[in-house]
Amino acid sequence: MMLFLRCQVEDFAWKKWGSPEALDTEWEKRTAEKNKKKNKKFEEGLKELRKRTREGVWQRRRDEEHKHVFGAVEREGDGHGRQVCHECGFTIDVEEF
Repeated sequence: MMLFLRCQVEDFAWKKWGSPEALDTEWEKRTAEKNKKKNKKFEEGLKELRKRTREGVWQRRRDEEHKHVFGAVEREGDGHGRQVCHECGFTIDVEEF
């Protein structure tokens, strides 16, 4: 590990960027890039969360869909009959040939 004194680091930075104003400009540029990356990561996480939430709602709706389970046809005499769902009581009229 190497340790440096603050004055050594400042001297090197001023030599590299030329002036304190250029150093400040570089620091602002790096800060802006860091914030840009942070925002991009946040937006991607938010996008992923929305996607998972949408999929979860869709899957829940699909799981809640009721599929009718009809019993045998109950005949009514004139070639017509009825079928009743065992789970919800929904009735349909059927025509027998």
